[in-house]
Amino acid sequence: MLRIIATFVFIYLIFRVFTAYILPLIVKWYLNRAKKKFYRDNPHLARDEQKKEGDLTISFKKDKTRTDTENLGEYTDFEDIKEE
Repeated sequence: MLRIIATFVFIYLIFRVFTAYILPLIVKWYLNRAKKKFYRDNPHLARDEQKKEGDLTISFKKDKTRTDTENLGEYTDFEDIKEE
């Protein structure tokens, strides 16, 4: 009986060490590999890693909600009519 309990404790300790130290290293390696593959397949999305500390870059995104107001049509102002 004591041997079975010791076996479970040993398996539990091995599992704890694996999840605390080895599993994070495996996940980090896998994510770095996936990141390299992603940027290799999509070079236009790669960030410029050669920027020096203190460099300032400003980038603007296109505003997709903005429309050309000249092509919207004619403005009509409606007034409420009071009936007496």
